Amino acid sequence: MSTPPYTQYSTGYRWYVLSVLTLGYIFNFIDRQVMTILLEPIKAEFGATDTQMGLLTGLAFALFYATLGVPMARLADRWSRRNVLAMSMAVWSGMTALCATASSFGQLALYRIGVGVGEAGGMPPSQSLLADVFPPEQRSLAQGVLASGTNIAVLVGLFGGALLAEAYGWRNVFWIFGLPGVALAVLIRVTVREPVRAKRAALDDSSLWVAIRRIIALPGFVAIGLAVGMTAVSGYGLGVWSPSFMIRVHGLTLVDAGLYLGLIGVFGGILGTLLSAILVDRLAQRDARWQLRLPMIGVLISIPTQALFLLWPAEQVWFIGSTAFPVALVFMFLSAIFASFWIAPSYAAVQNLVPAHWRTQAAALLLFILNLLGMGLGPLVVGWLSDVYGALGDVSIRYALLSSLLFCAAGALGFARASEPYARAVQPTGSA
Repeated sequence: MSTPPYTQYSTGYRWYVLSVLTLGYIFNFIDRQVMTILLEPIKAEFGATDTQMGLLTGLAFALFYATLGVPMARLADRWSRRNVLAMSMAVWSGMTALCATASSFGQLALYRIGVGVGEAGGMPPSQSLLADVFPPEQRSLAQGVLASGTNIAVLVGLFGGALLAEAYGWRNVFWIFGLPGVALAVLIRVTVREPVRAKRAALDDSSLWVAIRRIIALPGFVAIGLAVGMTAVSGYGLGVWSPSFMIRVHGLTLVDAGLYLGLIGVFGGILGTLLSAILVDRLAQRDARWQLRLPMIGVLISIPTQALFLLWPAEQVWFIGSTAFPVALVFMFLSAIFASFWIAPSYAAVQNLVPAHWRTQAAALLLFILNLLGMGLGPLVVGWLSDVYGALGDVSIRYALLSSLLFCAAGALGFARASEPYARAVQPTGSA
């Protein structure tokens, strides 16, 4: 039996790789997320509807991002994950910068498609590299640290983006956030080593479609994918439209909405992601079903907390000095903790299920489901519902977001159904 690749690396190198990949994912998510805080000024400049803005932040990006993720992962598994990641980062960062030059809604949509094309080669190679660099008992923690980059990105993208937009206009935000990613791409290409992988079995790897069919046939994979996708419909919908909700319903300024929601994303999201990763690494050693039962519990708790955030009266505020702080944000913070419980355990579960030579492709397939459903439909569905409820005025966005919570219930059911077949698949021999 060949020596596992993670035995070749020092602890210091493992954490260096995790650090630069997490920084890359922070840029990845900032470039994706910054559009959220810029929805209102972009909508005003181009005269767009909520449905159009939901399309711009969702399906226009996610369709290409999700669809190209699997063939990009195939290339990474058969060539070099590091090289695919570095090149993809350079592309998405450059296209983000070009968004600053858009002269029409259609042109901006084309540049957003370009960002999606580049980002298709981002997360799957990172997840696969970490699975080779870290031993099985630390994979959920490593995946959790990587995933926590989204929470840092939410603060930088929302609050930083709001400050920059207010000071310099929304176009310059794209220049400032897009260009540094090109330099990071060069750093990753130069300093991260591609792990040596065992020879793949030709029977298992004869074509992309054979690999996809065999990955889908793995016990619990489809249920995990649907659980993640359904949960993400609501999650992405809330993430994209919560600044607009706070501006329209609670009367916050662009900067205050970015600051409050960004801080909640950092502290609540990171706390939930890392706490779930630590808990599941311990619990799953005793009973592998906890790998997916913990996400189920988190999603179920997040439903009432999100509902309270959306329904809490706007006039109820706390004053910190002369600053009004909406009480509803307390429930958003609680929701951010528990809504993050699914992330690290789900990603790690897929990495544990598949053979090493499929890891990038399996990660991409999971992200295909997540992004096509969550990122693609979440913002679009909420925007469309907001237009449907348009007769209600500014509070139409409240009831659009409330309606999307039904997808969370479907996600929790998916995690529950996946836990048994997953446990039977990994417990007899342990994690790969």
